[in-house]
Amino acid sequence: MHTRPERLAVLTLIVAASLPGLAACTAEAEADTVTAPASSPAQVRTALVDLYAGERASGDDADAAECFADDLLGRVSPEELRDGGVLDASYRPRGTLATLDRPVAEAWTEAQMSCTDFVAESTEAQEALTKGRLDADAYAACLDGRLDAETIRDASVSTLMARFDDPAVGEMSVAQSECSVLSVPRG
Repeated sequence: MHTRPERLAVLTLIVAASLPGLAACTAEAEADTVTAPASSPAQVRTALVDLYAGERASGDDADAAECFADDLLGRVSPEELRDGGVLDASYRPRGTLATLDRPVAEAWTEAQMSCTDFVAESTEAQEALTKGRLDADAYAACLDGRLDAETIRDASVSTLMARFDDPAVGEMSVAQSECSVLSVPRG
């Protein structure tokens, strides 16, 4: 299961190389060839909530995770999530998130963007990375002025598909890095 910091790393694309769960399928995922009976829709939903926010999510994290799971399941079926790399043959989340196919990556991104604010999530992640030294308001204003929704969407889809050479991924990474540098007081 992904913890909150891992989810924030996925959301913010801080360092693409640090996302091995997105970059390649694990041996376990590749070995999933046996078809098992599907879990109930409620079990799949709960698994997606846990995958998105971690098992110890609370407050806004839990609300966002529930929103995400509901929205994602409104866009794709559990079978599509299994075939697309999110769920294993038993309809449980894979140990690590595999490289997703385009339809699932797009659905994941749309659900994520419907339920969370990218700039706020990125700001929170940068605050954690800078151990609270970040001027959060300055970072958010900088990032908000540098990235539009289309770039965020394209970068997210490409990252989930392990297409790190997509220009949108580079644009997002540069924007986050530069805004972070500009928003951490020197001295």
